[in-house]
Amino acid sequence: MTRADKEITTGQTNGTEEGDADGFTKVTHKKSKKKAQTNNDEEPVMKKSKQENGDSVNEEAENVNLTEDQYKQLQKELRERKRALESVPYFRLRESGEKALLSYGDNERRPIFLTDIQHLVMSALLGKKSPCKPERWCFFDKPEKVSHTVVLCLDGLSLFHYLSNKDKFEKIDSIFETSLDVLMPPNTKEDGFLMAEELVQVPMTNVQAYNFVEKYGSLEAAIALNKDPTLVIKSIFPVENSEVDKEANDLHPDDKFPRTKLLLSALQMVEEGYPLPLRGELSKQFRTYVLTKKKYAPVTNRSPLFGVDCEMCHTTSGVNELTRISIVNEKYETVYESMVRPDNKIIDYLTQYSGITEEMMKSVTKQLNQVQKEVCEILPDDAILVGHSLNFDLNAMKMMHPYVIDTSICFNLTGGRAKSKLKKLALEFLKENIQEGMGGHDSTEDSISCLKLLKLKLANSLEFGDEHLLEKKRLQEIMMAASGEAVRNNMLAHASKRDKRTAIITSKPLPNIVKELLQKAEEAFPNESTKVVTVDEVNSNKDAVRKCREIQLENALTICNLRIAPEDLLSATFEDTVEKINKWVSKIWKSMAHKGLLVLLMGGAKDCSSGVAKICIKKNKAEVAAEHELSV
Repeated sequence: MTRADKEITTGQTNGTEEGDADGFTKVTHKKSKKKAQTNNDEEPVMKKSKQENGDSVNEEAENVNLTEDQYKQLQKELRERKRALESVPYFRLRESGEKALLSYGDNERRPIFLTDIQHLVMSALLGKKSPCKPERWCFFDKPEKVSHTVVLCLDGLSLFHYLSNKDKFEKIDSIFETSLDVLMPPNTKEDGFLMAEELVQVPMTNVQAYNFVEKYGSLEAAIALNKDPTLVIKSIFPVENSEVDKEANDLHPDDKFPRTKLLLSALQMVEEGYPLPLRGELSKQFRTYVLTKKKYAPVTNRSPLFGVDCEMCHTTSGVNELTRISIVNEKYETVYESMVRPDNKIIDYLTQYSGITEEMMKSVTKQLNQVQKEVCEILPDDAILVGHSLNFDLNAMKMMHPYVIDTSICFNLTGGRAKSKLKKLALEFLKENIQEGMGGHDSTEDSISCLKLLKLKLANSLEFGDEHLLEKKRLQEIMMAASGEAVRNNMLAHASKRDKRTAIITSKPLPNIVKELLQKAEEAFPNESTKVVTVDEVNSNKDAVRKCREIQLENALTICNLRIAPEDLLSATFEDTVEKINKWVSKIWKSMAHKGLLVLLMGGAKDCSSGVAKICIKKNKAEVAAEHELSV
């Protein structure tokens, strides 16, 4: 459990924001004898039981003399304060979020992803019904209480620009409580609209969400099929920026849906412990690892699949090291097979799992660096690696690869977070018994089983073999059968348009991909009264800011995209540019309503894919508590 999780469990927070139900200990006139208390100085501070709280209250009552009128006034003020605090959204970083704070040094910081910010925005829009929650990196309480959300995107401004001129951003820094390092998609497009493009590729409102559920069975499935999971991967690995031929990206003849939709995103790879060439804290952990290729081609729906499985033995290093590796192609042909001599002495062959014996290792001389070189040579530059908990295999190989599909993730028999073993999946879906006998696992057999499972899923549907997605679909079908059009009508019957609408404001024309996404959203509900997204293309950044101030209160989400041109970042013009940005942000902030969420994104530049995210809620809990000071 992380420190942030512990705070949630114990109810500890900074200042007067949390505590008991209303944040204060209630005082009563009843008196009781003091009870002896044990010394808890060295114990963690936890919420006290009712009995312990009673003792504390009584002791306080003995030291405070209140008249009957004062006591009633105190009760009234506490109730009002409690109600006020209950209506305020609350945002706090968890450990993964804290690691991204700009207060950490470059080598200690671990960036979050643009997807993380996206999940925060979705939670603010859909509340507890959001399929994507930001709980990986932050604690976001009462998101449904957010009055409206504004995302201000500054394309062309990077983390480098911000940190090297931090003293010039004092006005902005005075507004925001949280400043984070964010890994952005590679800024290679001429239109410079990558942040907004990524943000709009998910269902953004209740109205639009209904259509996605109706079409795909669940919001999770809709998101998986409407996003490019490699978008951020391209900024982490050396992927060529070449255009993908349309025919090359057609569905594979054996597949019912795009195989690229099962690829792990950068966020998933971090969560699952995959090695990634990230800077900062993780760069130390993977400094001895190598890439599977010096340069990668863009992955397509025709990219070849390769099953990978490794066996390991325990060595004097205290960890398991690679002793066997098998790679199989889509035709289930073994394209690479090798035994490996670990760098350290083996102290446990783990034969019951690895199938490796002392006799087998006697004549093995090939070492890891030679295996790495041979693997690099046989894999094509757009290869998709497939395995079961493949992160363990890649860590044993000490290699990093951008395109991976993990059968332990895309197959889910429980509907929860517990992962099913490959042996169980093979028996359930392939009707095959693997890993039989006392001789341990066979890495070639396991590689083939992973490929068979994946190809079976691709021949069916995204939710095939995934009990989590299937359960969502079944619940949706029951709801629709029970209430028919009432589901749709209820979602459309919001009293305020703010619960329905999203606005996009840009100082330059929208790219075609965004226009296509917006057209699809409008086709779902052609009626003008239920219009999902409005777009304003204006002539300048100044006009975009003015328009944002005018319409932000009419929408649940306002995305305002400002383009900072390269000439605005030259030393002769940079100070004036920052002064303009300070004014723009200040004006938008002043125009926002209480309990509004403002997210400022500096989207990176062509020479730096690192960006900055600044987050703040107007009128937070501390400010509300300060407004409700007790008079007694």
